[in-house]
Amino acid sequence: SSHFMAGTNLALVALLEGGLDRVVLIDSRPFVDFNSAHILEAVNVNCSKLMKRRLQQDKVQISELLQHSAKKKLQVDQEVVVYDQNSSDPTALSSESFLSVLLVKLERSFPSVHLLSGGFSEFSHLFPGLCEGKSTLVPSCISQPCLPVTSTGPTRILPHLYLGCQRDDLMQQNDIAYVLNASNTCPKPDFIPNSHFLRVPVNDSFCEKILPWLDRSVEFIEKAKASNARVLVHCLAGISRSATIAIAYIMKKMDMTLDEAYRSGTEEHQTGLGLPCNQTIKFKFRCLLLGLKEVQVKVPAGPD
Repeated sequence: SSHFMAGTNLALVALLEGGLDRVVLIDSRPFVDFNSAHILEAVNVNCSKLMKRRLQQDKVQISELLQHSAKKKLQVDQEVVVYDQNSSDPTALSSESFLSVLLVKLERSFPSVHLLSGGFSEFSHLFPGLCEGKSTLVPSCISQPCLPVTSTGPTRILPHLYLGCQRDDLMQQNDIAYVLNASNTCPKPDFIPNSHFLRVPVNDSFCEKILPWLDRSVEFIEKAKASNARVLVHCLAGISRSATIAIAYIMKKMDMTLDEAYRSGTEEHQTGLGLPCNQTIKFKFRCLLLGLKEVQVKVPAGPD
């Protein structure tokens, strides 16, 4: 029986963010499709009848095939994630399909093999900025600041929790009494006392560094709430880091899943800011990077 897992898009993003040396991402579509567009860092094993036959007859080893296409040395302990155009369920594949043959061979060489649920279609729709190729799907928003600079002030996420820029006039208009600042450099506002200010010293390579601060951040937001005050969670460019802290808080205090917390955050955001779709994707993406990720589920195994 098989150990394939249907991995979610979110889990793949989290895996990739954890370090590309730990993941082998395999695009099992024909080369023409791969060349047109594929997920960043994916290796193409050219789907064809000839290649399928060679794999079935052991005329080519899966490791040779991958090493030929991969830019780096493959390790046996890497996580393997395979995708095609839109398959979701490894148990629903015909045993004669190229993908099925490929998965069986991979499983003999690697301890952990996943099929990306929804394939390239779904992933590219959710994360266009993580795809590349001849047909650029959309301009990448990954490096852009999240919020327009002309934002009309902080966005309310909960009655006591706001996200946005640290502008004194706007903060005073919105009765902000506490500030959680996710940056190394941005100064404390003069009208906020030290006891009402928490700095989470992270910059843009923040993924590992912010995790130890999440508990303190949650306590700080709770302290503001307990004194019936409003807290602004701020970071320099926009909402990527501040959103992460807000979502972690919502998940922890309201016992929500990532998706529920994300939705409650972005619905407020949509009304407050009219964030374009790619920004809400980025908002979600940033949360994943923090290990607030959906867990992959084992798929019941069918006979090989």
